[in-house]
Amino acid sequence: MWMTELFGTDKPVIGMMHLMAMPTDPKYDFEGGIKKVVERARADLHALQDGGIDGILFCNEFSIPYVDNVRTVTVATMARVIGELLSEIKVPFGVDVAMDPYKVFDLAAATGASFVRETLTGAYSGDYGVTNYKMGEIERHRVDVGCKNVYTLATLVPEGAKQLAERPIEEVAKSVSFSVAPSALLVYGVTAGRAIDDSMISRAKTATDTPIFASNGVKDTTVVDTLKIADGCVVGTWLKVDGYFYNPVDKNRVETLMKKAKEFRGDN
Repeated sequence: MWMTELFGTDKPVIGMMHLMAMPTDPKYDFEGGIKKVVERARADLHALQDGGIDGILFCNEFSIPYVDNVRTVTVATMARVIGELLSEIKVPFGVDVAMDPYKVFDLAAATGASFVRETLTGAYSGDYGVTNYKMGEIERHRVDVGCKNVYTLATLVPEGAKQLAERPIEEVAKSVSFSVAPSALLVYGVTAGRAIDDSMISRAKTATDTPIFASNGVKDTTVVDTLKIADGCVVGTWLKVDGYFYNPVDKNRVETLMKKAKEFRGDN
């Protein structure tokens, strides 16, 4: 599978790089400025890598609340941060621009990211009102900017939202796999750090040969059970100091979780 080629394992654990708020974001630190964003990202990068993570996903996570047409300055800042850290990145990395499936491919093209995580299909209603992802336009943009060979981790149903046309998870997994042939499909919990219903992963796997990843809610106490079912996972909040969303990454927590994941996988 492509995961083994990219990450060196068929059950990768990807660590979130939650970038601090950037210019125009409500939580942006004007006093600390871009320098602080870069310094925090550098510290988190080394905590993740030194802790043994398989891959890293850069995301504008602290841009909360998100917009569906992400401002140019956000993507420009993300590209600057990644560019400054590029020589220090030792594991495969990807990008996620919440909630803009066009600019995520722009960012991937600019930085050389190996994969993206994004919602690429469907129409939903939730905290952000009604959102509609035009997969035909998105897929054409991906090809236009040269990202045809970038691996795609595609959302089945976003956190904090429901499908406008409610369908069983099996049906969604089957139709999304057919329409855009993603590299993997993502199952989410309700919000960041909240546990995923494992049965949703199992049900999705019955409908498609596309790998299924758990995209949030994974902890040291659940990572083995998750990897028994899922083909990989993305971990963010639990890896932070005290498991608090806005805190820096804690290298010791990364080591703890990865030790369990590697023992389960039988890594040497």
